[in-house]
Amino acid sequence: MKEDIRSQDVIPGFFKEINDIIDKIQDAMVKGNNKDDMTRVVESENSTIIIIYHPLSRILFCSISDPDDDVDKTIEVIHKISSRFWLKHQADVKIFRTTSEKSRFQTIIADIENLSKGGKISEVFPKLLVVKKVLEKIMSMGMINEDDFQIALKCTGEASPLRIARILSKSRNDVNIVLKKLEELDIVNF
Repeated sequence: MKEDIRSQDVIPGFFKEINDIIDKIQDAMVKGNNKDDMTRVVESENSTIIIIYHPLSRILFCSISDPDDDVDKTIEVIHKISSRFWLKHQADVKIFRTTSEKSRFQTIIADIENLSKGGKISEVFPKLLVVKKVLEKIMSMGMINEDDFQIALKCTGEASPLRIARILSKSRNDVNIVLKKLEELDIVNF
């Protein structure tokens, strides 16, 4: 006969352990004395993992996304979600930690869907705004160099910065720097 594990205080004990682990993660994530900077980004060939610790709520937020998604946009959205969550559920979190009652938190699902636009918020596909002849004139005037020109030509609206970087055998960061420059010059948009 199965025994109800709630009667053995297993669930509250489990969540106490989780809270202890979160405290250890918080200590490990602090960069120097800056308790506000608890964001970690792990990039691999197939995905990007973003971990953000929200110190007020003592909650760890994690996002796993495509490697070509815009990390800064994802981080911005996670910060918005965590702030909204804390504003709405500050009192509920304290109750949850003692009772493990989580039905109060269902509104966070709608916030995640709305703020992340169904998972599409971080997709970036730069598009060239000028024709090749104009781009060649801009290059001849010295406003962009050959590398900038080649990157601009790959901005079809269908390729992400990561894909462009792979096609041209460049680093993603280098491509992003050039794309920002091209955007400032109104050559591409996102």
